[in-house]
Amino acid sequence: MNVTKESVSKMFEYRGGNLYWKIDRKKVKTGQKAGRQKSNGYCEVRFNGKLHGTHRLIFMMFHGYMPGIVDHIDGNPSNNLIENLREATHKENIRNSKIPKDNTSGFKGVTKNKGDTKWTAQCVVDGKRHYLGQYADIHDAAEVVKNFREEKHGEFCRHN
Repeated sequence: MNVTKESVSKMFEYRGGNLYWKIDRKKVKTGQKAGRQKSNGYCEVRFNGKLHGTHRLIFMMFHGYMPGIVDHIDGNPSNNLIENLREATHKENIRNSKIPKDNTSGFKGVTKNKGDTKWTAQCVVDGKRHYLGQYADIHDAAEVVKNFREEKHGEFCRHN
C-alpha cells in the first residue's frame, strides 16, 4: 500500500508536532504516541511495514504529497510542528545546515590558516567555493560571509 494523505490521516492524528495512533494495533493503543526518537534527533514510525520519518508523514498529512526532502526550518530534527517543515532540494537543505562540529572560529565560512594572523571568509554556492577575502578582525570576516550567504541562499540561509 502506498503512503497517501488519506492512509496517513486514517492511521494517525497530528497533535503539536507528534503523531498519535487512531486505531489499536498489535503493540499500541489508540491515542498512544506513534514512533520513537533516534539518537540523531529524528523521529520515525513504522507504517505499512516500513520505517518513515515522522516529519515526512506529517508533511504528507498536510500537503498531500511526499517531497524528496523535508527541511526543518529551525534545524531541530525533533521539532515536527507543521509550521517548521518545508519542502527543499538537497542544496537548500545543506544551506540550512548548522555550523559544523569541527568549526574552530565559531562562524560558518570563517577560518584561520596556521601561522597567519588574518581570517579567511568563504562560502559555497551550488558546489562552487567563493573566496571572499582575508580580514584582520574575525567579526569583519563573519559579516562578509553573512551578507554573501543571505544574498545567495535566501530563505534557506543559516548562519550558525
